[in-house]
Amino acid sequence: MPVVLSQLFSPTDRIYEDAEYVLYHYPRVYFSRVRRYEPFVYYRPLGRSRRRYDSMTYFGYGIIGEWDADWRDPRFRFANLIKAGPFPQPVALRDAHGLFYETESEIGPQFQAAVRELSETAYHRILSAAGVTQHDLDTMPSTETVAVSPYPLPLVAAPTDALREIAEIPPGAGYVPRTDNSIVNVYESAALQERARRDHQETLRIVQRAVLRAGGTTWYNNNIDLFAAVGNERFLIEAKSVGSPTSVIDRARYGIGQLADYAYRYESQIGGSRRVLAFARAPEHENAWVSGILENERIAFIAAFGDRVVPLNGRAADLPFVEPS
Repeated sequence: MPVVLSQLFSPTDRIYEDAEYVLYHYPRVYFSRVRRYEPFVYYRPLGRSRRRYDSMTYFGYGIIGEWDADWRDPRFRFANLIKAGPFPQPVALRDAHGLFYETESEIGPQFQAAVRELSETAYHRILSAAGVTQHDLDTMPSTETVAVSPYPLPLVAAPTDALREIAEIPPGAGYVPRTDNSIVNVYESAALQERARRDHQETLRIVQRAVLRAGGTTWYNNNIDLFAAVGNERFLIEAKSVGSPTSVIDRARYGIGQLADYAYRYESQIGGSRRVLAFARAPEHENAWVSGILENERIAFIAAFGDRVVPLNGRAADLPFVEPS
């Protein structure tokens, strides 16, 4: 069954760790309503910030994918929005006859509920009013597809984002909306969805703390997992979740692509940085040869080991924030 997902624009208005068009963060009361592979429509509440052009309208749509428990608090979940995009034009709450699209009557929606079930008829009427067809949804790229596909090199047309200094890894995806209202592309969405996972967050946290212990400073943005400076050296660090031994090679290849993309896209800010790929754990023996691949690509390969960072190839051996394995 389709649902309406309420989405405040300003992070200062939100109490959840949403990333618009990427992740939906929600409490237990909505667990039964947010279902895998069901369509959704975005609704923009007014919020406490100034009124926007899309306030109190339906402004986007897509498909909900898998969810992950919020590892900090099991009363919450993160749902991946595997397909998501804006409407060509926002849709008002009422149709031309004065009836509410959502309820198909003169009775207003239950706005106090952030997630509301929507009939198939109401869902398709909202899409039609927005100028969207089922074909548009069917042909929209999916983060699940791109996450297991080769990473394109480089994403030169993709937008950039300012680096933000951090004392600790931000929760969720740590996404900050752009002021130009542009949405993230599907590759950025896939990366942000990975960033919210527990093993990814824990890996970044361990690496970042190791950098700080070494006297370094750390930054991040919507694309770069971690940028670090220790003394006169700078490091571009990409962390990867590793779900199973069979995913090691694909995750390494994807990480190589991301490092190449970000090094190119942010050359003016981080040019000359050493590239570092961080795994949540060291590969099993049968996949240990990936260390040599990364060595040949001039990428330092590291892994979290307890609360330490250990080197997995020669290029990582002299990193100032690693300890001998």
